[in-house]
Amino acid sequence: MLELVYRTDKSGILPSVSTAQMILESGYCGTDLAVNANNCFGMKENLSGNEWPGSTWNGVDVYLKKTQEDDGKGNLYTIAANFRKYPCVEDSIKDHSAYLLGAKNGNRKRYGGLTAAKDYRTAITIIKNGGYATDTKYVSKICDIIQRYGLDKYDGSTPKPAEEEKKTAEQVKYYRVRKSWSDKDSQIRAFTVLENAILCVGQNKGYSVFDEDGKKVYPEEEAQFTPYFVRVSIDNLNFRRGPGTHYISNGFIPVGIYTIVDEQDGWGLLKAYAEKRNGWVCLEYVERV
Repeated sequence: MLELVYRTDKSGILPSVSTAQMILESGYCGTDLAVNANNCFGMKENLSGNEWPGSTWNGVDVYLKKTQEDDGKGNLYTIAANFRKYPCVEDSIKDHSAYLLGAKNGNRKRYGGLTAAKDYRTAITIIKNGGYATDTKYVSKICDIIQRYGLDKYDGSTPKPAEEEKKTAEQVKYYRVRKSWSDKDSQIRAFTVLENAILCVGQNKGYSVFDEDGKKVYPEEEAQFTPYFVRVSIDNLNFRRGPGTHYISNGFIPVGIYTIVDEQDGWGLLKAYAEKRNGWVCLEYVERV
């Protein structure tokens, strides 16, 4: 399983984390979802607005099954839901990684800072805090799998959190939790382990983690997109519900001038459809003005 992740995934996400998630979500690729839909990460049909760069799902094929959800307090309940169906396991791995790297919450990456995480506990904490799983024990379950099989040995030689705490006073670097770097009075804690600082932010809305140089390291800042105008000069240009020809067409967009408020994979999002993000035109067929 680890070999499959290595061969398929070049995203920069720690191999131990992807492998442990795959083991937990698919029961060692033995669940009905993994066997019948090649879906090894429990990826539902709709996730975080259902849009991110590099998705390998065709936007159509689904697999209906019952699943247990956690209400956030440890109480389980059962629902029936559509899950993504892939032609092969490799596509499942690629789509999962693309989701973790590209899914957004508003203008901010939902799992910002994930590829900068150098230890598995920090990485899976970022994933949990981003809303990936409702299971209150998700972080500990993933860490237990990694530790049980020693998967972290494939992540490189970066010191683990416990080793970081053993540094001498001269070597210790602190991660400070504040509302802003300039507002020193807002600081509530300082940590030597990034994972602990991220956990603190998860419990205190409006706070961020800063390193000793004042750089925000969590949550990751997203560059602001600058809207611009385009001219549609043909009368048979489709505008679609998502950024790609596999998404359903909304019909033909009339000739005229329109505002683009976001871009993705060569497609532009029309301002009138910004709230639901379901009106996209191929930028190849419009002229920027």
